Amino acid sequence: MSDNSGPDQSSSETDSAHDEPIAPLGFTEPAAVERRVWRNIFAVIALATVAAAIFADLRFMLGLILGGGLALLNYKWLHASLRAVLGTGSRKAPPGTTLKFIVRWLVIAAVAWAGNQTGYVDAAAILAGLFAPAVAVMIEAAYVTFKTLAHRKGER
Repeated sequence: MSDNSGPDQSSSETDSAHDEPIAPLGFTEPAAVERRVWRNIFAVIALATVAAAIFADLRFMLGLILGGGLALLNYKWLHASLRAVLGTGSRKAPPGTTLKFIVRWLVIAAVAWAGNQTGYVDAAAILAGLFAPAVAVMIEAAYVTFKTLAHRKGER
């Protein structure tokens, strides 16, 4: 990876074996990655919910659904916040950015706590549901690794 110390070095990267510019791979485009991660979050939540319906009790399944819903909300909220911060184009974050991140987590924690207090959902399941984006990102990393290795193997 380049250190970005000079002007736009991303266009000057070359394949040292052939001294040709390296073309970006289509499956690594940011929009495609975001789309797949969003889809993977839904898939992880759905598969976990089905597994909980088969192997666990109702409280655990409802906790997974609540945690998964909170994970989706948190992911979209974080995505919108980061776009707004990065869209300013300045080196410093706008005032109140840190407070927004703290409030976001307080809201998520308050909803999870309130759900657990009802007795209808399991706290561990809420936490497991909140990890759905992490699992989705790991799936994406495995996918990109596989596609990159398959692409390189095809070049030989």
